[in-house]
Amino acid sequence: MKKIMILVVGLMVSISSFAGYTSDMMNRMETKEKSVEASFGGSNAEMKNAASAILEGWDDELNKVYKLLMSKLSKKEQIKLRNEERAWIKRRDKAAKEVAENFCDTVKGERLCGTGYGLAYTESLIESTKNRAIELAKRYDKLK
Repeated sequence: MKKIMILVVGLMVSISSFAGYTSDMMNRMETKEKSVEASFGGSNAEMKNAASAILEGWDDELNKVYKLLMSKLSKKEQIKLRNEERAWIKRRDKAAKEVAENFCDTVKGERLCGTGYGLAYTESLIESTKNRAIELAKRYDKLK
C-alpha cells in the first residue's frame, strides 16, 4: 500500500512539473478566486472587496512571472519587455476608465458616477491583468 501511495504522489509531482508555469498559475488563481468569492456576500461593498482581492492576486502573479521572465532575457530583451509593460499599463488603465465611464453621467453640469463605477473599473483591471499574466507565463514556459 505504501509503495502505491509513493508511486501516486511521485506521478502527481511529475505531472505538475510538466504542466508548466502557466497552468500552475491558473490553478493557484482559480483556487484563490473561489476562496475569495465564497468569503464575500452580495452587497456592493463586499463585491468591491472581493474584486480588489482578486485583482491583488492577479497582480502578484503578474509581478512574479514578469520577474521570472526578466531573469531569462538578455539586457536588450529586458529593455524591450520593460517598455512593453509600461505601454501595457497605460492601455490597461485607459481601458478600465472607458469601461467605468459607462456608469457616469452629467446632471445639471455636474459629472456624477454611479456605484458601479468602481466595480466596473476594478473588473476591467482584473481581466487585463489576468490576460497579461497568462501571456507572460506562456512566454516564460517557452523559454524554460
